[in-house]
Amino acid sequence: MAVPFCDNLEATPIDGLSCLVEVERIYCLDWDRFGEDHWRGLSIIYEALPGSLRLHDVPMWFGDDEDLPPFLWASVEPTGLQAYGVLPEADWWAWDERFRSAIGGLPGRVPR
Repeated sequence: MAVPFCDNLEATPIDGLSCLVEVERIYCLDWDRFGEDHWRGLSIIYEALPGSLRLHDVPMWFGDDEDLPPFLWASVEPTGLQAYGVLPEADWWAWDERFRSAIGGLPGRVPR
């Protein structure tokens, strides 16, 4: 089953920066139903995503620095997994498609 998501900011072109978009998406994962196997699975999913995983305070792809695009990070929030970044539009859609496909077996919840 597909995990629902909601956009706080749909892929929005950045003025003056060719092909870059700013995105903020919440993937409605149900943390209350996550067990150790789910967390391990999420870590494995992170490693297989486009953009080369870098671990900082939060997992990051495509870059190491929010002040220097491209970058994409993910953060565990009460509402689900928040992904935020500024990156080439094609990279965003490839990352998102791969991520949504991979998390289908994880516990999701209906967005509020």
